[in-house]
Amino acid sequence: MLLMALPSWAGGVVCEPPYYRPENGGPERELCAIQAAAKRFLDQQNIRDKTDWRPLGPDIRMMFEPCLVPLGATWAIYEARKSVTVSCDRTDPSAYKRTWKAAVDIYSESEQLNYHIHKAASTFVRRENARRKSNRKAGYPANETQVPKCAVPLAVEWRDGARNSVDVICRQAVQTTWGKGKWRVKIPVG
Repeated sequence: MLLMALPSWAGGVVCEPPYYRPENGGPERELCAIQAAAKRFLDQQNIRDKTDWRPLGPDIRMMFEPCLVPLGATWAIYEARKSVTVSCDRTDPSAYKRTWKAAVDIYSESEQLNYHIHKAASTFVRRENARRKSNRKAGYPANETQVPKCAVPLAVEWRDGARNSVDVICRQAVQTTWGKGKWRVKIPVG
């Protein structure tokens, strides 16, 4: 018997990890369907807008009633980060909820990771600590921070005279249809 790590089919859609777990009896069908609906929506948007968005998938801890109609997907409104809302307009009549919505976080290969922004700020603050004999630490960008990757090395400078924050600066970002050509991100220092 040949064992391979292949995606499974759940309701006619490819189910990818972490929603496909053979050790737990197979795919989590509703989570797989939500992930697939978000992927189909983003694939259409990517073709139309020449972008490269990909779904991260819904929260693996969530449970959803089986949907009796095709899932709908659209851009999320009022979310801190760019994301997709997948919705079901009709579940089983005996279900606790007759409709539901699921938020699906997304990412882009052309997006600057917040970790790299934090790391640039930390390096700058550590260097300044050595000069000033202090022990301050750089924080992290706000969760909603989404900027295109920088094509040149990141620059960092103090934001104010009180030295409570720094700006991580990109003077030339990669060309995207969703981002700016250059950007600044404020990082708190404590």
